Amino acid sequence: MDLAEFQRLLGSEPRNRDPRVVSARASGPEFEEAAAAAERFEDRLERALDLPVPDDLLDNLEALAARAPARRHVWRPLALAAGLLIAVGAASLVWRSQHHWDSVEDYVIGHYRHDGGTVLAQADGNVSGDASQMLADFSMRAAPALAGRIDFIKVCPTPGGKGIHMIVDSPEGPLTVIYMPRTSVSDREMLEFDGMQAMLVQLSSGSAVIIGHPDQRIPEVYALVRDSITPLTRDPLSNRS
Repeated sequence: MDLAEFQRLLGSEPRNRDPRVVSARASGPEFEEAAAAAERFEDRLERALDLPVPDDLLDNLEALAARAPARRHVWRPLALAAGLLIAVGAASLVWRSQHHWDSVEDYVIGHYRHDGGTVLAQADGNVSGDASQMLADFSMRAAPALAGRIDFIKVCPTPGGKGIHMIVDSPEGPLTVIYMPRTSVSDREMLEFDGMQAMLVQLSSGSAVIIGHPDQRIPEVYALVRDSITPLTRDPLSNRS
């Protein structure tokens, strides 16, 4: 089993105990480090998502519903309460996740080792997610030059909370682009790990990282990502009757 196949298996199951995986892990220091990194990332992700649920949550929701006026839309207080709970949980997730990576570099390497290969495999021939809507949730947009090349998109954890994991088409094959809405980076800094290369992109709001193989011309994609992921602005004509 080569290192790429080993990392792909770890991406789908970080604590994989299949005999082939266990044997490969013992075959060299690079395999051991990849496995340890995947386990560290999984531990951080679990801690970030370990949001406590109040014991009296159901009682509080039922009491709120009982106080609501008896009309057809009695479900609205419940929906509001659930929305508030989700908002509080999301804020807690943002706070917690800020403390689980030592650096942006640590996050990029750990994230890609964890699910980079898995997401690439999922994206192969499958279009998933609405890029416009998902970026709009972060008050951002993708210019057509980039949006037309996004083959796959999903929400993912980042150092500042939730972000977006994209697979972007390029002449040399698919690239991974991760948008980090609350993270600042050293613009154009290059990283190398596990036979991969990555370039950090400081955006007008948040940042991104482009990840691919050395034969993929990542610096040529830099300007596309920098200029295409921009704050969502309201059309001044949209409010005119």
